[in-house]
Amino acid sequence: MAWRAKRRSAWLLAAALWLPAWPAAAQTVQEYDLKAAFVYNFALFTGWPAETPYEGGTLNICINPGSALRAPLIGLGERSIRGHKIAVRSLGAARNLRACHVLFLDSVDRERWATIRKGLGSGVLTISDDEGIDRDGVVVALAMAGNRVVFDIDTRAARQARLALSSKLLRLARTVQ
Repeated sequence: MAWRAKRRSAWLLAAALWLPAWPAAAQTVQEYDLKAAFVYNFALFTGWPAETPYEGGTLNICINPGSALRAPLIGLGERSIRGHKIAVRSLGAARNLRACHVLFLDSVDRERWATIRKGLGSGVLTISDDEGIDRDGVVVALAMAGNRVVFDIDTRAARQARLALSSKLLRLARTVQ
């Protein structure tokens, strides 16, 4: 069953990479919905260290409360990853950082990234869609290439975070460093 879900997600992720251009008016909504689907699939194809705690049984996606991606992530609703329901948490106080399994950074976090990074433990999948954020420590960098969402993977950052990325995910990346 899990294998089928992963296979379906891999197909959806691959299909998302090749979506045609959207009308300009719908592009903003579609872009963030699409990026939320990417974040979900990145988490689906990531393995966390065995000792990773899941307080309340949830896999926590941490994001700035002002991020445009927050609502689409909340829209993931009842989905789960590796048997853990998804919970979207606000990236705020430093004490919350240790509970993050996935951390999404955007332009709002640009100035705070160095401070945020110091508060992170291992086992956090960091994803950013802001090219202005220092990429050091960011595992997945999302970008727009024309009308498509593409991503680059930093395997060094993944190893430092003690994360195992699926070979399927690596094959779909624009670049792997």
